[in-house]
Amino acid sequence: MPLVPSPRPSVRAIALPMSFAPSSAPVSPEATSSLPALPRLTREMLVLTGLLQGGLVYVFVQGWLGSEPQARAPWLSLLLAVSLFAMMSALQLRDRLWWASLAVVGAVTAGLNFSVVWFMGDRWLPRIWWPWLLAQGALLLVVLAWVQALLQHRSLRHVPYASLFTHAWNNAMVIGFVTKFVGLCWSVLGLWAGLFALLKVKLFVTTFTQPLFVCLATGGMVGVGLVLARGQPKPLRMLLQLALALCKLLLPLLSLVVVLFVLFLPFTGVQSLWETRKAAPLLMGVWLWMLLFVNAVYQDGVASEEPYPAPVRALIGAALVAMPVLAGLALWAVCLRVQQYGWTHERVWAVVMAAVLLLYAVGYAVMAVRSWQGPWLEGVQRLNPAMSWLVVLLLVLLHTPLLDPYRLGAASQRERLLQSTAPVSLADLDSLRWDHGRHGLPALQSLQSEARFATGEVAQWLAQVLVATERMTRAPRPEAPPQPLAGHLALAPGHERPAQDWWAAIETPPLRDHLAHCLREDVRCLVLQLPLERQGPPLPLVCRLGGYTTSCQVFGPQAQGGWTRVGQLAWGGLSPEGRAQLAQAVQEGQLSVQTPRWNDVVVTGAQDLPAGRLRD
Repeated sequence: MPLVPSPRPSVRAIALPMSFAPSSAPVSPEATSSLPALPRLTREMLVLTGLLQGGLVYVFVQGWLGSEPQARAPWLSLLLAVSLFAMMSALQLRDRLWWASLAVVGAVTAGLNFSVVWFMGDRWLPRIWWPWLLAQGALLLVVLAWVQALLQHRSLRHVPYASLFTHAWNNAMVIGFVTKFVGLCWSVLGLWAGLFALLKVKLFVTTFTQPLFVCLATGGMVGVGLVLARGQPKPLRMLLQLALALCKLLLPLLSLVVVLFVLFLPFTGVQSLWETRKAAPLLMGVWLWMLLFVNAVYQDGVASEEPYPAPVRALIGAALVAMPVLAGLALWAVCLRVQQYGWTHERVWAVVMAAVLLLYAVGYAVMAVRSWQGPWLEGVQRLNPAMSWLVVLLLVLLHTPLLDPYRLGAASQRERLLQSTAPVSLADLDSLRWDHGRHGLPALQSLQSEARFATGEVAQWLAQVLVATERMTRAPRPEAPPQPLAGHLALAPGHERPAQDWWAAIETPPLRDHLAHCLREDVRCLVLQLPLERQGPPLPLVCRLGGYTTSCQVFGPQAQGGWTRVGQLAWGGLSPEGRAQLAQAVQEGQLSVQTPRWNDVVVTGAQDLPAGRLRD
C-alpha cells in the first residue's frame, strides 16, 4: 500500500479527526484537533451494518445464491469490501457526498471483481482470486484516506497533506484495534464454552460453533469494535503516538543495516543474491519497512524541530540514497526470472511492484540529497499523494484487459514453447492450459498449427490436454504400499520373540500408528518382553532409541482377542549421562521388573474409591 507520510510527532499532526461538519470552505490543519464524537445514528448504523454483513456472509457461504465458487466469490468479496469501506468512512449519514463516494467505490470494485471472474473463465482458480483480494485491500485502503479527506475538506483540491497522513495512519490503528477486539471477544466465548463443557453442558459449544452464530457474532463484533475505535479517539491517538515513537527508534537501526549492506555488496557481488532465489521479496521487504519508518518519522512535515541529530540524519540520508540500489536489484532479480522462464501473472505483479518501489526509492533519494542543504525530506508532501494515485491506477489497470497479467503470461509462455530448443514436456502444455485462466486454452489451441506440435509424442500430449477436464500432470498417484514394521523392529538380547498374532496386530491401525516413528531412519526400535502384571504373562514392549528421550510402548492382550496398547513407559528428568546409560541398558536388554514392597489397600466392596498407598 502506498504510504501517505507526515512529519515528526506533534499532537496536532497526529490528531485523528472522525467527524466533520459539511461546508464548502476548506478546513485548516488546526481543525483536525477537534474530535467530536460520532453521531448516535452513525454508531447504531455501524453495529447494524456489521450484523447485516454477517448475515449476508452466512447466506453466501451456505450457497443459497449459488453453489459454484465463481458465482459466490465476487458477490462475497464485493459485500465485504463495500460494507467495510462504508463503516470505516461513515460520518454523517445524510451527507450526499459520502453516498456518492460510496457508489463510485462500489461500482469500481464490482467491475474489478467481475473482471477477475472473466479472467478465470469457466473454472474456479484460487491462484487468480487471492492476488486480487490482496490488491483490492491495498486499493481500498489508499482510496479510503482520500475519501475521508474529501468528506472533511469537501474538495480534493484543498486536501492538505497532514489530513492524508492522519487518516492513513488512523485507519491502520482502527483496523488493528478491531482485529484485536474480535480476537478477544472470541477468546471470551471460547472460555465460556470450555467452562460449561467441563460440566458436560454442550449447549454453548454447539451454539458458538454454528455457522450462523459465527457470522452474526463476528459481524456484530466488527461493528462494536469500530464504534469503540472511532468513538474513542484519545486512546487510539495514544497508540498511534506509541507506534510512531517505535518507528522513530527503529529507523536509525534499519538505516545502518542498509548502509552496511550496500558497502559489503561490491566485495561479495550479486551472484550470492541470485543463488538464494528469494532476493527480490527480501529486498522489496526491506524497502517497504524503510518507507514505513521514514514516513512515520516525517509525519506531515510541519514539525519545528529536526527529528534526529545531524549525524543520525546523515545516516538516514545515506540509507535513502542507497535504497535505489536495493530497489534496482529487486527489479533486476525479477527481470532475470522473466528472461529465463518468461512472463507469468506472478512475475507481472512482481515487476509492477518492484518498479513502483524503485520510483519511490529514486524520489526519496533525490529528497535526501536535497536535505543536506535544506529542510529534511522536503517534497514528501508532493511525492506521496502522486504515487498513491499511480498505485491506484496500476491496481485498476492490472484487472482490465489493458494490463491483464494472465493474457501477458499466456502469450509469453506460448512464445517460449515455440522458441525454446529444449524438449516440450506434458507439464509445459498442462501449465499453459490451466495456469492462465481463460487465456490458456486459446494459446494452447494456437499451437496446433505449429509444425513442432503437429507430430510425434508432443502432438498426442497436446490433443490429450485440449480435451482434458483436469490437470494431467497432477492426477492423484497410487499410494505406495506401507512398509512392514517387522523389518524395522529388532529383538533385544535375552528376550523371547512375541506371539505371531502380535506381529500381525502391529501392522494394522491403531497399533501401527503408535509405532510409526520406528519407520524413521534416525530412530531404532527394540522389542522386549517383561512381566509388568504381577500374575500375568510377559507383555511385549517396543522401546524407541534416538532423539532426546527413551520410551517404550506397552501392549497387552484383550479379553475378546487381539491386542491393544496398554500405555507407555518413560524416564523423565535424566541427565545426558543418564539417558546414555538407559539407552545402553535397553540395547543390551538389561531391563527387569521390581515389585513394590507394600501392597495397595482398597475398601472392600467399593470399587469406585481409589486405593490407598503407603508413602514415605
